[in-house]
Amino acid sequence: MKILYAIVVAIFFNACSLIGPSQTLPANKYFSINLEKIPQEQNYKKEKTIIVALPKGLDYSSAIFYKKDHMVNAYAYHFWKQNPALMIKDFLEFHLQDLNAFKAVLNQDSLASADYVLESKVDVLEQEFSDEMHSKIKFGISLNWVHINTKKLLASKYFYYEKKLTDNAPEVLIQNYNELFMLFAKDFRLWIGQNLE
Repeated sequence: MKILYAIVVAIFFNACSLIGPSQTLPANKYFSINLEKIPQEQNYKKEKTIIVALPKGLDYSSAIFYKKDHMVNAYAYHFWKQNPALMIKDFLEFHLQDLNAFKAVLNQDSLASADYVLESKVDVLEQEFSDEMHSKIKFGISLNWVHINTKKLLASKYFYYEKKLTDNAPEVLIQNYNELFMLFAKDFRLWIGQNLE
């Protein structure tokens, strides 16, 4: 029995050393969506406050997902810097603050009372491959603007974007996600402005 145990332990330690000292695993890379200010021409009355709720519909990992052959997978060494739900919440808060249309954009745990809540559900945030070199990135999100006291839905809209890629390098992927999110930022701000009038 002791000999069998010794053999199992020896095999275990040999298996752990399959990656020799001269071999290294690729380093993890972390990416985020850029938060860029957008020039605006309209000034709004700033009397109301708003809270951005954490988006629903996303996995709670920081994985960057892709779909290939109808199977969803995640990149092994490429991640979002933070959970995608938090990243999108920060993105929405940033653009609401930059729009300067509200007295304050409050945190969910704020002691101050808010007039509105912006709810969201992300339907898709992924890269879909059609072959080894061609893919498209997709982003779909539904937004609901709700008056907190009356629970009345003030506005609702679904935003969907996709962009084709011919280079699948991670840096190119993130650059294109940034371009896609900039389109969303412009449309989101326009939608907020239209519903404030």
